[in-house]
Amino acid sequence: MPALFERSVLGLDVGSHGIKAVELKVSPRTIAPGQYRVHPRVDADAPLGDHLQRFLGMHHLPTEQIAVALPTRQLSTRRLEFPFSDARRLDQAIPFEIEAETPFDLDDIVVDWNLLAGDRQHGVVAATLTRKEHVGRAIQTLEDAGCPPQVLEAEGLVLANLAPVFALTGTHLITDIGHEKTTFCVVIEGRPALARSLPVAGKAMTEALASELGLDLEAAEQRKLEHGALGTRGGATSPGVVAILDRIAREAVRTLEAAEARQGEGPVAREAVLTLVGGSARLEGIDALLSRRTGLECHRLRMPADAPHADLAEGVDPVLFGPALALALRLSGEAVTRMNFRRGEFAYRQDWSAFFGRELRPTAVLAAVLVGLLFASTLSSIVIQNQRASRHREAAARLYGEAFPDRAATPANPGAALRGELAAAQERAEFLGLYSGNRSALNLLAELSSAIPVDLEVRITEVNIDRNVIRLDVDAKGYEEADRLTSVLSETSPFEGAEVAGSVRQDRKTGGVSFNVNIPLPTLEGEA
Repeated sequence: MPALFERSVLGLDVGSHGIKAVELKVSPRTIAPGQYRVHPRVDADAPLGDHLQRFLGMHHLPTEQIAVALPTRQLSTRRLEFPFSDARRLDQAIPFEIEAETPFDLDDIVVDWNLLAGDRQHGVVAATLTRKEHVGRAIQTLEDAGCPPQVLEAEGLVLANLAPVFALTGTHLITDIGHEKTTFCVVIEGRPALARSLPVAGKAMTEALASELGLDLEAAEQRKLEHGALGTRGGATSPGVVAILDRIAREAVRTLEAAEARQGEGPVAREAVLTLVGGSARLEGIDALLSRRTGLECHRLRMPADAPHADLAEGVDPVLFGPALALALRLSGEAVTRMNFRRGEFAYRQDWSAFFGRELRPTAVLAAVLVGLLFASTLSSIVIQNQRASRHREAAARLYGEAFPDRAATPANPGAALRGELAAAQERAEFLGLYSGNRSALNLLAELSSAIPVDLEVRITEVNIDRNVIRLDVDAKGYEEADRLTSVLSETSPFEGAEVAGSVRQDRKTGGVSFNVNIPLPTLEGEA
């Protein structure tokens, strides 16, 4: 019997050599495996849409909720830091930071991000951008095939969704060795830090074998599958295949070093574990060779026997289906990533008519009856509450008239007006309250104005003062003004702790810079 509120989600891994799909049955409390299917793209010249239609129709796969990934070559990722981690503010700030660092206009790109680390005053994100034309083309292809994606993820980064399910703790370099390319994803404590790809994989190994043995590509592929290429079955080791794996190993180490440089802390490159997925990762002996070449522990993706979701890998090869499973998990409660390039004009719009087919009509009728009863009950409650509200409004009007006898007219909402007057009084009290050294806010502003030299070309656009810190938003002519401002303030009481918070941002159009300055205020005696 299906679980209550169960839905079917599909992760669709569209490769150059084959299409893989993983169906999961997802409910609020459980995740159960559905179909795991793979379909080779025998005719490489046939349109992708035709392959998808045949594949989905042949296996009767669900198409209501699908996750697909844009290839890494169409993506660019930046690590950005902000003096806040609120999601709404990050959504507003990240596109403008990206525009300042790239040659593209905001109108030509789609940007999304994953939070790497954050607290109330600091946020680190991995922001990924792609061209709108790539997003539009991918959506159109899938819609034409009858499987519009609800989520359009970032290839590589989405592999991080395997971490919680397969218990990949610490630092892992998930390496997807496919047919034409190898994709890397650095996962640090369950979060994706960096992804990149290398245009060599299984196809290049087959071509190397074909060249060495004088075989056509089909025969070389069969020999690679049946006899291996690394001397593990008594056969000869292919120098060409070893050279390709050496290149993959070098790029794996470079990727880890780049992630370590971005992270800015911890020995990422030396403590990582290489976890292999993808069709070509099943080549016998590949894990041992990569381990020797990188000096790191290396193994194929495997499910711990005591894992909570061990049934997801039961009876299937998680190495082959790893990328598709990561995409399916993106639509579940186990998702680590939140990337979705279906934003703005590309936002996914649900076809609600599909939910009201013949099977749901009796349920819809019953729901309509319940809605009618609920409406009648609600209407009665509204009438009663309206009578009570009228009595309360009259009482509030009397109180307002007594509190403000000089006001000519009573406001339409006297309760809200009283709350507004109280809030205004509290704000005035806070503003005129005492800060460090028994100074008022006005005293602090005056001292701040006096401390800044007249010849220092800076413009303070916003000032925020609370009990603990003064925050300034500053526009300046250049970096020297930022250094000089903090130096001058640090020499003046009570601004000794002045420092630049976050990064100094440069306006590429004017050449000026903008930055934030935090000035901690000493706590008043007697305050906690």
